[in-house]
Amino acid sequence: MKVYLSSDIGRQFGLMGLVSLFSMLLLTFLFFTAFTDIYYQLKKEESQDLTTAGLAMTKGFYELSSKGELSEEDAKAIALQALSSSRHIHEGYYWVNDSSGNMVMHPVKPELMQIDLSTVQDVNGLYLFNEFVIAAHAGGGWVDYMWPKPGGDDTAYPKVSYVAYFEPWDWVIGTGIYLDEVAEQKNQLAIQAAKLILAAVLLMVLISVLFAKRSTTVIKDMAIKDPLTGLFSRRYLNESEDSFISRDKRNEDNHLYVIFLDLDHFKFINDNFGHHFGDDVLEAVGKVLHENTRPQDLAVRYGGEEFVILMLAESIEPVLQLTERIRMLVNKLQFAHDINLTISAGVAQRGFEESFPSVLNRADHNLYTAKAEGRDRVVFE
Repeated sequence: MKVYLSSDIGRQFGLMGLVSLFSMLLLTFLFFTAFTDIYYQLKKEESQDLTTAGLAMTKGFYELSSKGELSEEDAKAIALQALSSSRHIHEGYYWVNDSSGNMVMHPVKPELMQIDLSTVQDVNGLYLFNEFVIAAHAGGGWVDYMWPKPGGDDTAYPKVSYVAYFEPWDWVIGTGIYLDEVAEQKNQLAIQAAKLILAAVLLMVLISVLFAKRSTTVIKDMAIKDPLTGLFSRRYLNESEDSFISRDKRNEDNHLYVIFLDLDHFKFINDNFGHHFGDDVLEAVGKVLHENTRPQDLAVRYGGEEFVILMLAESIEPVLQLTERIRMLVNKLQFAHDINLTISAGVAQRGFEESFPSVLNRADHNLYTAKAEGRDRVVFE
């Protein structure tokens, strides 16, 4: 069975990355949607707090007059002066009118002192000062309307104000926020937050890519490498066979050779000296194969004490030289218990249009011929 492990792992990590990115973008969208409503409500509450503060300041001067420390006229004048000179974010200001439609104080439009406020309308026809009086007498509240900005022309902008009523002096005290400025502030905060989120996402993606790359390498090595010998696994041989067949077909000067190797009397080693000692033997043999094959060759632990090498060469000579060198080096390995380790090998050259299983079986057949002829030898037929 052919498996394409590296591609599968890459696709899985890629899918995980896309799901994570989509989730982050969705959460970001939901955050900004909720943030818009929350920020607008916070700014309205800020307007209410400012009006409440102005009302408290007015009560303070009223109490001074009640105690006789100030005359009522002086207390009113000082309170109006304090309110008139107070400014908050984006040139916000206080105004004061009474319940009869008279303007008591307006620092930005003093001309309103000259007219009947009950007739003042915004561009949408709202009698806004009447609405201020109604909301204030109801215990305080917000009023939405259109109104020019301080220092500008007569262009009206959407505004929401909070008004409160100070009954002892019949004052309606209010201050408000322009909604376009709130939107601008919100957008600036959103942009800053988006930059931070983008930086976090990019950092997350970078870390994920590095982690995925490292994890893919580790997982791939675990899947395609034999942990004991460090050679490639049988699974990776299945994955790579088509590549070797294609290279054999593309280049007429190169031929695919399969070397099948098997340690002689390995069962005797395991049975008499234990599997731990047997693992040491396999590890040493794996090192011999790894050190004596080329990067373009494929050295595989096929199973148990069996090994396979795939090699492309112009002729059989370098293949047999390699196989013989491996045989001799294995024979020279020294272990405890003074064992004399030998290895047998069968070599086969892929024929024209021959399948990989066929050439592998012929190499295996030659290996068994080497075993039958006395072991510790190389057979090529």
